[in-house]
Amino acid sequence: EGSRSLGEKYRGKPMEPWAPLPQWKYLDWMGWHEQGDGKLMLGINVECGRISDTPSLRLKSCLRTLVDNYGVDLLLTPSQSIVLRNVQPAQKFDVEAVLREHGVKLIDEVDAITRKSIACPAFPLCGLAMTEAERVQPQINARLNAKLREMGMANDDFVTRTTGCPNGCARPYMAEIAFVGSGPNVYQLWLGGSPDQAERTGVATSIFKMPLTDLESTVEPIFAMWRSQRNAPNEALGDFCHRVGVPTVEAFMESYTEGGYKTMAPAFPPIHTGSDAPMATVGVAPDLLTKVEQEAKARGMSAGALLDAIVREALEG
Repeated sequence: EGSRSLGEKYRGKPMEPWAPLPQWKYLDWMGWHEQGDGKLMLGINVECGRISDTPSLRLKSCLRTLVDNYGVDLLLTPSQSIVLRNVQPAQKFDVEAVLREHGVKLIDEVDAITRKSIACPAFPLCGLAMTEAERVQPQINARLNAKLREMGMANDDFVTRTTGCPNGCARPYMAEIAFVGSGPNVYQLWLGGSPDQAERTGVATSIFKMPLTDLESTVEPIFAMWRSQRNAPNEALGDFCHRVGVPTVEAFMESYTEGGYKTMAPAFPPIHTGSDAPMATVGVAPDLLTKVEQEAKARGMSAGALLDAIVREALEG
């Protein structure tokens, strides 16, 4: 109030009341969207923001081709990705074909953790870096995904970020879980940022030098606690850690035994659509059935429930 009064004194008239703001939501504009003038825009994920050509992904050449042949404009996003603007509707499938020809994935082919992750360049480009970030982020994402699948949590995801030093150029302190470089191949662990990137930052844990080799053993108890104690099926990791508090999470980690999640019931078991009891017999190739069973286990579901969900999605949308 003192600041307001002083400001009004200098301004010479009262300040208007605070205007209410809508609830902030994390939007990355990936995928296809109408841009409001009859044209389309397409967000493509650029992992760690690196635009280059490799044998498997020729992103630099792809963007050059799209700009030269289709006249698209490029918009850079705060999440290190790119939105292609001013795409004519008639060119939609041509643009997709160019992307696939160059090895660029559409957003439905990118896993959710990779989509929500960013990292700073770190080694070998930054003189302040103490350890890797950009070059290990894909590995970190793959290992986090593998651990979630192992624990039957493949449907869960979160905002994660990695930096090579505490300067925080990739905004790790806003992430739900972040790894901040604190020395060669070691990272400080941060937890509790908002999934919508609003209102709060994460909190530093007492884990100041986590070796990257300890990634799985460090996150497993965190994921196990989240899985078994969340207060809603969709309670985000960051919201959960913020609600219970980092000291409580650390106390759980200290008492946790590796593999303990196997005996912990999930707070919200998956709701199965329909009944697992077969109402009809449908032939499924053995190799496909094996894949379905593996995927169902990774999602904490039965094979019947997953097949039911897949068929309903295909037929009902």
